[in-house]
Amino acid sequence: MGIWMVLAAAFGFSSNPLLAQLLLSQGFSADSITLYRFTIPMLLMLLLMKKRPVLDGEFLRFTAVGGLSAIGMLAFITSLTKLEPNTVILTYYGYPMFAILLGWLCFHKTMSRNRMIAAMLIAIAVGIMQDSQGFNASWLDFLVCLAAPAAFAVVINMFSLPEKNHDAATRMFAALLGNVVVLVPITLFSQQVFSLPSTLEQLGLVFALGVLSAALPQYLFSRGAQLADMEKTTMVSSCEVVFALGLAWFFLGDALSMNDIMAAMLILLAGLIRYEGMPTPRDDGKDMDESENEDGTAFIQPRIEKRSI
Repeated sequence: MGIWMVLAAAFGFSSNPLLAQLLLSQGFSADSITLYRFTIPMLLMLLLMKKRPVLDGEFLRFTAVGGLSAIGMLAFITSLTKLEPNTVILTYYGYPMFAILLGWLCFHKTMSRNRMIAAMLIAIAVGIMQDSQGFNASWLDFLVCLAAPAAFAVVINMFSLPEKNHDAATRMFAALLGNVVVLVPITLFSQQVFSLPSTLEQLGLVFALGVLSAALPQYLFSRGAQLADMEKTTMVSSCEVVFALGLAWFFLGDALSMNDIMAAMLILLAGLIRYEGMPTPRDDGKDMDESENEDGTAFIQPRIEKRSI
């Protein structure tokens, strides 16, 4: 069930580049679009919250993660105004590489051979993408573009941790609160004028951005990431790149070069690699879980306690 939730979330998230480009073409500023994307889900969560959250360390950590993801999304939408859309999209969907590396460095995930291969494939895809349309932007613009996949990699690892004191809805609210806390002062002190919808079309795009590509997929992702481990979450989330490029091609007519297609297929292939963990020797006194082999036969494996925040 978790896999299907993450897949549905990937499709919803994939509409972000499409809706952001449509709003940018309507004259909306990047910080206004980003603020709408996170404020609408937070207001919806306020209506759906059944109990007042406890402001403990876990809640504050997810709030900080939300602030980080807000900066990443702002960098992503800003990059759409400076770089080719396909370049930004393909760079963003290199986040599985960051998720694998950050999981190994910061979240005590095992760096297996398959994970290293997946990370290398994504690195090759990003390199191919740079030549996709004659990359001629500054390295600063490219580094800003990399902020989005790095931030989302942290979100993947954090939401994959087991629940401690807060359920998925509270975690999501904490992250959304962090989004707004960071974005409101950025918007207030920005030199760009805050954009308000002036037509029904613009209003519909804003609500679609906040609900269909943010609130609903964020909830599905936060629930699915707990039911499926980080590796499976990363694998299924990598399908988002195909959805995003397909939507941009179908609705905006964005041309796809052979290099774009090759880079997307490499990212998808990296996500489909099975991330096998290192075998854990059996210790006396450890609880045992019964699982199934791929052929359906049962086997016993140690139950490993997951690290919680």
